[in-house]
Amino acid sequence: MEKLFWGMVGGCTVAFALLLGMYLNKIGVIGAEPETSTEVVSEIEPETETWEGLLAEDGEFPSEIQSLIEDSQTNYSQAMQVFEDESSAAASREAEETQRPTTSSTSTTTTSGGNPKTNGSVDGNRNGSHDYFLENPAEEESDEDESSAEAVKPEEKKSSEYEYTLYPDHAVIKKYVGSAATLDVPDTIDGQPVTEILDSAFASSKTLVRISLPNTVVKLGKNVFKSSEYLVDVTLPDQLTEMGEGVFDSCSKLTRITIPDGVTQIGKKAFNECTDLRTVKLTNDIETIGEQAFNNCAKMELTKLPSSLKRVEKEAFTGCAAMALTKWPNDLEFIGDSAFEGCTAITTVRLPSTMQTMRENAFHGCTGIELLEIKSGIEAIPESAFSGCTGITEVTFPKSVISIGDSAFSGCTALASVTIPKNTLSIGSSAFTGATFTEVTINSKCSYQKNSFPDKITIENY
Repeated sequence: MEKLFWGMVGGCTVAFALLLGMYLNKIGVIGAEPETSTEVVSEIEPETETWEGLLAEDGEFPSEIQSLIEDSQTNYSQAMQVFEDESSAAASREAEETQRPTTSSTSTTTTSGGNPKTNGSVDGNRNGSHDYFLENPAEEESDEDESSAEAVKPEEKKSSEYEYTLYPDHAVIKKYVGSAATLDVPDTIDGQPVTEILDSAFASSKTLVRISLPNTVVKLGKNVFKSSEYLVDVTLPDQLTEMGEGVFDSCSKLTRITIPDGVTQIGKKAFNECTDLRTVKLTNDIETIGEQAFNNCAKMELTKLPSSLKRVEKEAFTGCAAMALTKWPNDLEFIGDSAFEGCTAITTVRLPSTMQTMRENAFHGCTGIELLEIKSGIEAIPESAFSGCTGITEVTFPKSVISIGDSAFSGCTALASVTIPKNTLSIGSSAFTGATFTEVTINSKCSYQKNSFPDKITIENY
């Protein structure tokens, strides 16, 4: 309302000034050319005489000016009345709010957001809160948080069999210090569930033969049982979701293992050099088998890979001579260097259309492979990928294959038929050395070496 009042007053003032200017101009006071005179004015007449000349004989302004003045006064009075009325209404509302119950005021303050302080008002946070007057309330809160953290600080404890860390809601086994041959790890310690076995907790045990882990355990750290040379049998918990790298590395006497459903990854060297491992059950939830995960598990009788498997990393199954795989996952995307090298019991390899990358020596020396199927998707057959696979009799490459690397099928002495698509533009050195086929058709623009094919080969072009 203040803006409305001053706007009306200002408007009246401007109108009055304009009309006054027009009247002065009419009577010649404004705009008249000054008379030139050489007469020296000895004295300046008072300004009041000039204004007096504007008055009528009866001492009042002309009617036009008088009317303008009266209109301005009327507008001014109206504006003042509106301003006074609005001020009275505002004062009444403020009085009503002041008389409301305290609980209502508190509720309004609470719901006003994180900053109830308004321009010209007192910060409500000062009332009823001694923290407001602290030099730095945040420091006091920080001290309280630290005190709370100290109150729940985990305890490092030790029993006759375990070193462990006790938390308010669970326990973690750090190290086994007992000497039992058969061990059932308890599901609780000091009343708290055992949820994790830390790195190397049972590593290099000289006594353990059999061990059972409770279903409360969800995580095994790195190298938990590494080099426990007498360990034969392990029962893993159904709730397990994570197995660290090297968890059973070099457990040479371990004979069987069942991986629970919640595990999605077999870590690096998880069963490396488990030379007596025969029976392995892998959950279909597994998507990655890490580097050297089953390296040199020569007695492992695995017949199928997990259906959800996407990646087989470097040397994952190198030297698994008894692994007679017959079923391959439909979503396989990656096979690393020497992943299946030396797996002589494999008879069938089916690479799905999801295959994107295969590395060198992937199936090198897999002499038992008789059937090789490669679906469209993969673009490059890498160096020595199937070198020495003496059981392969024929190969038909899909249209997606652009290049065939050096020695890719060298030493495949039973290979009597090869179909190479028009899209293949590069065939490496010794790619088919030692094969028995005598003719092949390739793209006329395809590059190859003199020794890329068997001797006395007949090459035709599309």
